[in-house]
Amino acid sequence: MKIKLTPELSYIIGLWRKNRTSEGVGVRGDEPVVSVFTREILDKQLSSSDRMLSDDNKVYFYHSAYRKFFQQIEKEQLERFRYLNEYAASYLAGMFDATGQIDEKGIVFLKKFTPEDEIMLLRLGFGARKRGPKLIIERPAIFLTFIKNYVKIYKDHKVFDYIKS
Repeated sequence: MKIKLTPELSYIIGLWRKNRTSEGVGVRGDEPVVSVFTREILDKQLSSSDRMLSDDNKVYFYHSAYRKFFQQIEKEQLERFRYLNEYAASYLAGMFDATGQIDEKGIVFLKKFTPEDEIMLLRLGFGARKRGPKLIIERPAIFLTFIKNYVKIYKDHKVFDYIKS
């Protein structure tokens, strides 16, 4: 089975990367994250509904080829997502939906970040700096404009109304 990276799969990998389960291929977290992951897996036919397993606040399925593929993409993220294209936008949108937030002051940040996340954001030109447990995006308007067409959980956030106009 040959798996090919697509923008849709990039989104799923970004979401999975930040909230993965220890069993199978899945995510843990609040209801929006779990439901979006489930819907994306079923829409892209990576698994069927009868093979999806769920516990409290997590959903997953078993598929060794997808697990290896997701892990390989994670390992190669700095090389795979180094250009401003739909693959990088989808991947960052998945990461943002998993752990990103926009606070009341309009500060855009990621939680659960790694040094690779910081490097990737810097290489793509968004700028990032650590502040405690958060990775602050220094150019939030440009970042949100880049990911706005791929975000699924935050797509109705009021900030995106200003960006669309």
